Amino acid sequence: MPGPLTGIKIVDLCHAVVGPWGTMLLGSLGAEVIKVESPGGGDLIHGMPPKQRGLGVVYTHSNPNKRGIILDLKKEEGREVCYKLVEDADMLVENMRPGVADRLGLSYEKASEINPRITYISAPAWGSTGPMAPMGGVDVSVQAFSGWTSLSGEDGGRPEIFRFGAQLDISTSSYIVAGALQALLIRNRTGKGMRLDVTMLGSSMNVQLSRMAEFFATGRSPSPLGSATVTTAPHQAFLCQDKKWLAVGVVNDSQWRGLCQALGLSDMTEDPRFATNPRRVENRRELVPILERVFLTKPSTWWSIRLAKERVPQGPFLDFEGLRHHAQALENDHIVEMDIPHQGNMLFGGLPWRFERTPARLTSGPYPGQHTQEVVEEANARQATRGPAPRGQAS
Repeated sequence: MPGPLTGIKIVDLCHAVVGPWGTMLLGSLGAEVIKVESPGGGDLIHGMPPKQRGLGVVYTHSNPNKRGIILDLKKEEGREVCYKLVEDADMLVENMRPGVADRLGLSYEKASEINPRITYISAPAWGSTGPMAPMGGVDVSVQAFSGWTSLSGEDGGRPEIFRFGAQLDISTSSYIVAGALQALLIRNRTGKGMRLDVTMLGSSMNVQLSRMAEFFATGRSPSPLGSATVTTAPHQAFLCQDKKWLAVGVVNDSQWRGLCQALGLSDMTEDPRFATNPRRVENRRELVPILERVFLTKPSTWWSIRLAKERVPQGPFLDFEGLRHHAQALENDHIVEMDIPHQGNMLFGGLPWRFERTPARLTSGPYPGQHTQEVVEEANARQATRGPAPRGQAS
């Protein structure tokens, strides 16, 4: 059964994770994605460890649902092939530094001259304007600049970099997908394509809007609170008797009463310091040590069962090994296995969508340049059938 984007064609000029992950998601919705790489190296994450049969697994996980070709866009022959692909495409996506695509002959102006209906998505780290626009950027540098690291770390301690080095990459990828779908809707109404800029900096700031709102309201920059959440309390991790952590999230007074019942602290519901969430937040430093001492008296599983009975949100800290075998992940296809022809069997994170009638898909991605010959032959055949389209009037 075809996916919701079946019939949409995308030229993917992306590298690393930001762009490739976004086009991979669009491919999972049924779009035909052609990944274009340069000769002599291509995508910079080919060799990123760990590898399986010589190719970095991060590259493989970022590029399912695509066909891969190699074109030298610094040469006229390579550009001409790419122009044929653009002529037939609905979308071009690139995440190069501003000006690089222009120098390769694939600016928005050139692409829209070839195909006025094309959506052109550019996803540089810092944006296409401003003093930092020409600079390269990676997840860690954007974390630091955007204020992300200022929120991470122990209460009263120094800021920390978030250890997952692709958090902001993949957040930006999600904004690419959302913007692409909106641009296609507008194109379908107006018949015209457009340029769409999506930046890592803008995406990072956008996902921090709740924390930024605190600063705008108070004039004080939020500081690290360890695992705690600033707006509700108690809402953090607690160490249990078996030296395992349990995440507990109390977001309303009913859950607070349930927590007190589970912990054998019912009298605390009458304590004016903790009677309401604003008071619990205000008196967090008095509240948390009391709860910490109680959690240390029983194992994490015991507390998990007890809190669940009282309908208190809670959850254990799983590593990937635990998640890999958990029924909840398996029954919802959050982990899937695929046979990659050039790398063998690999496990992948599943897709976040389930469409009733137009299912999303996860299919094997390319070895670098694997489909060059067939894609070039298809492009030549299409042009031979319809004849050369005048620039600016592509079909």
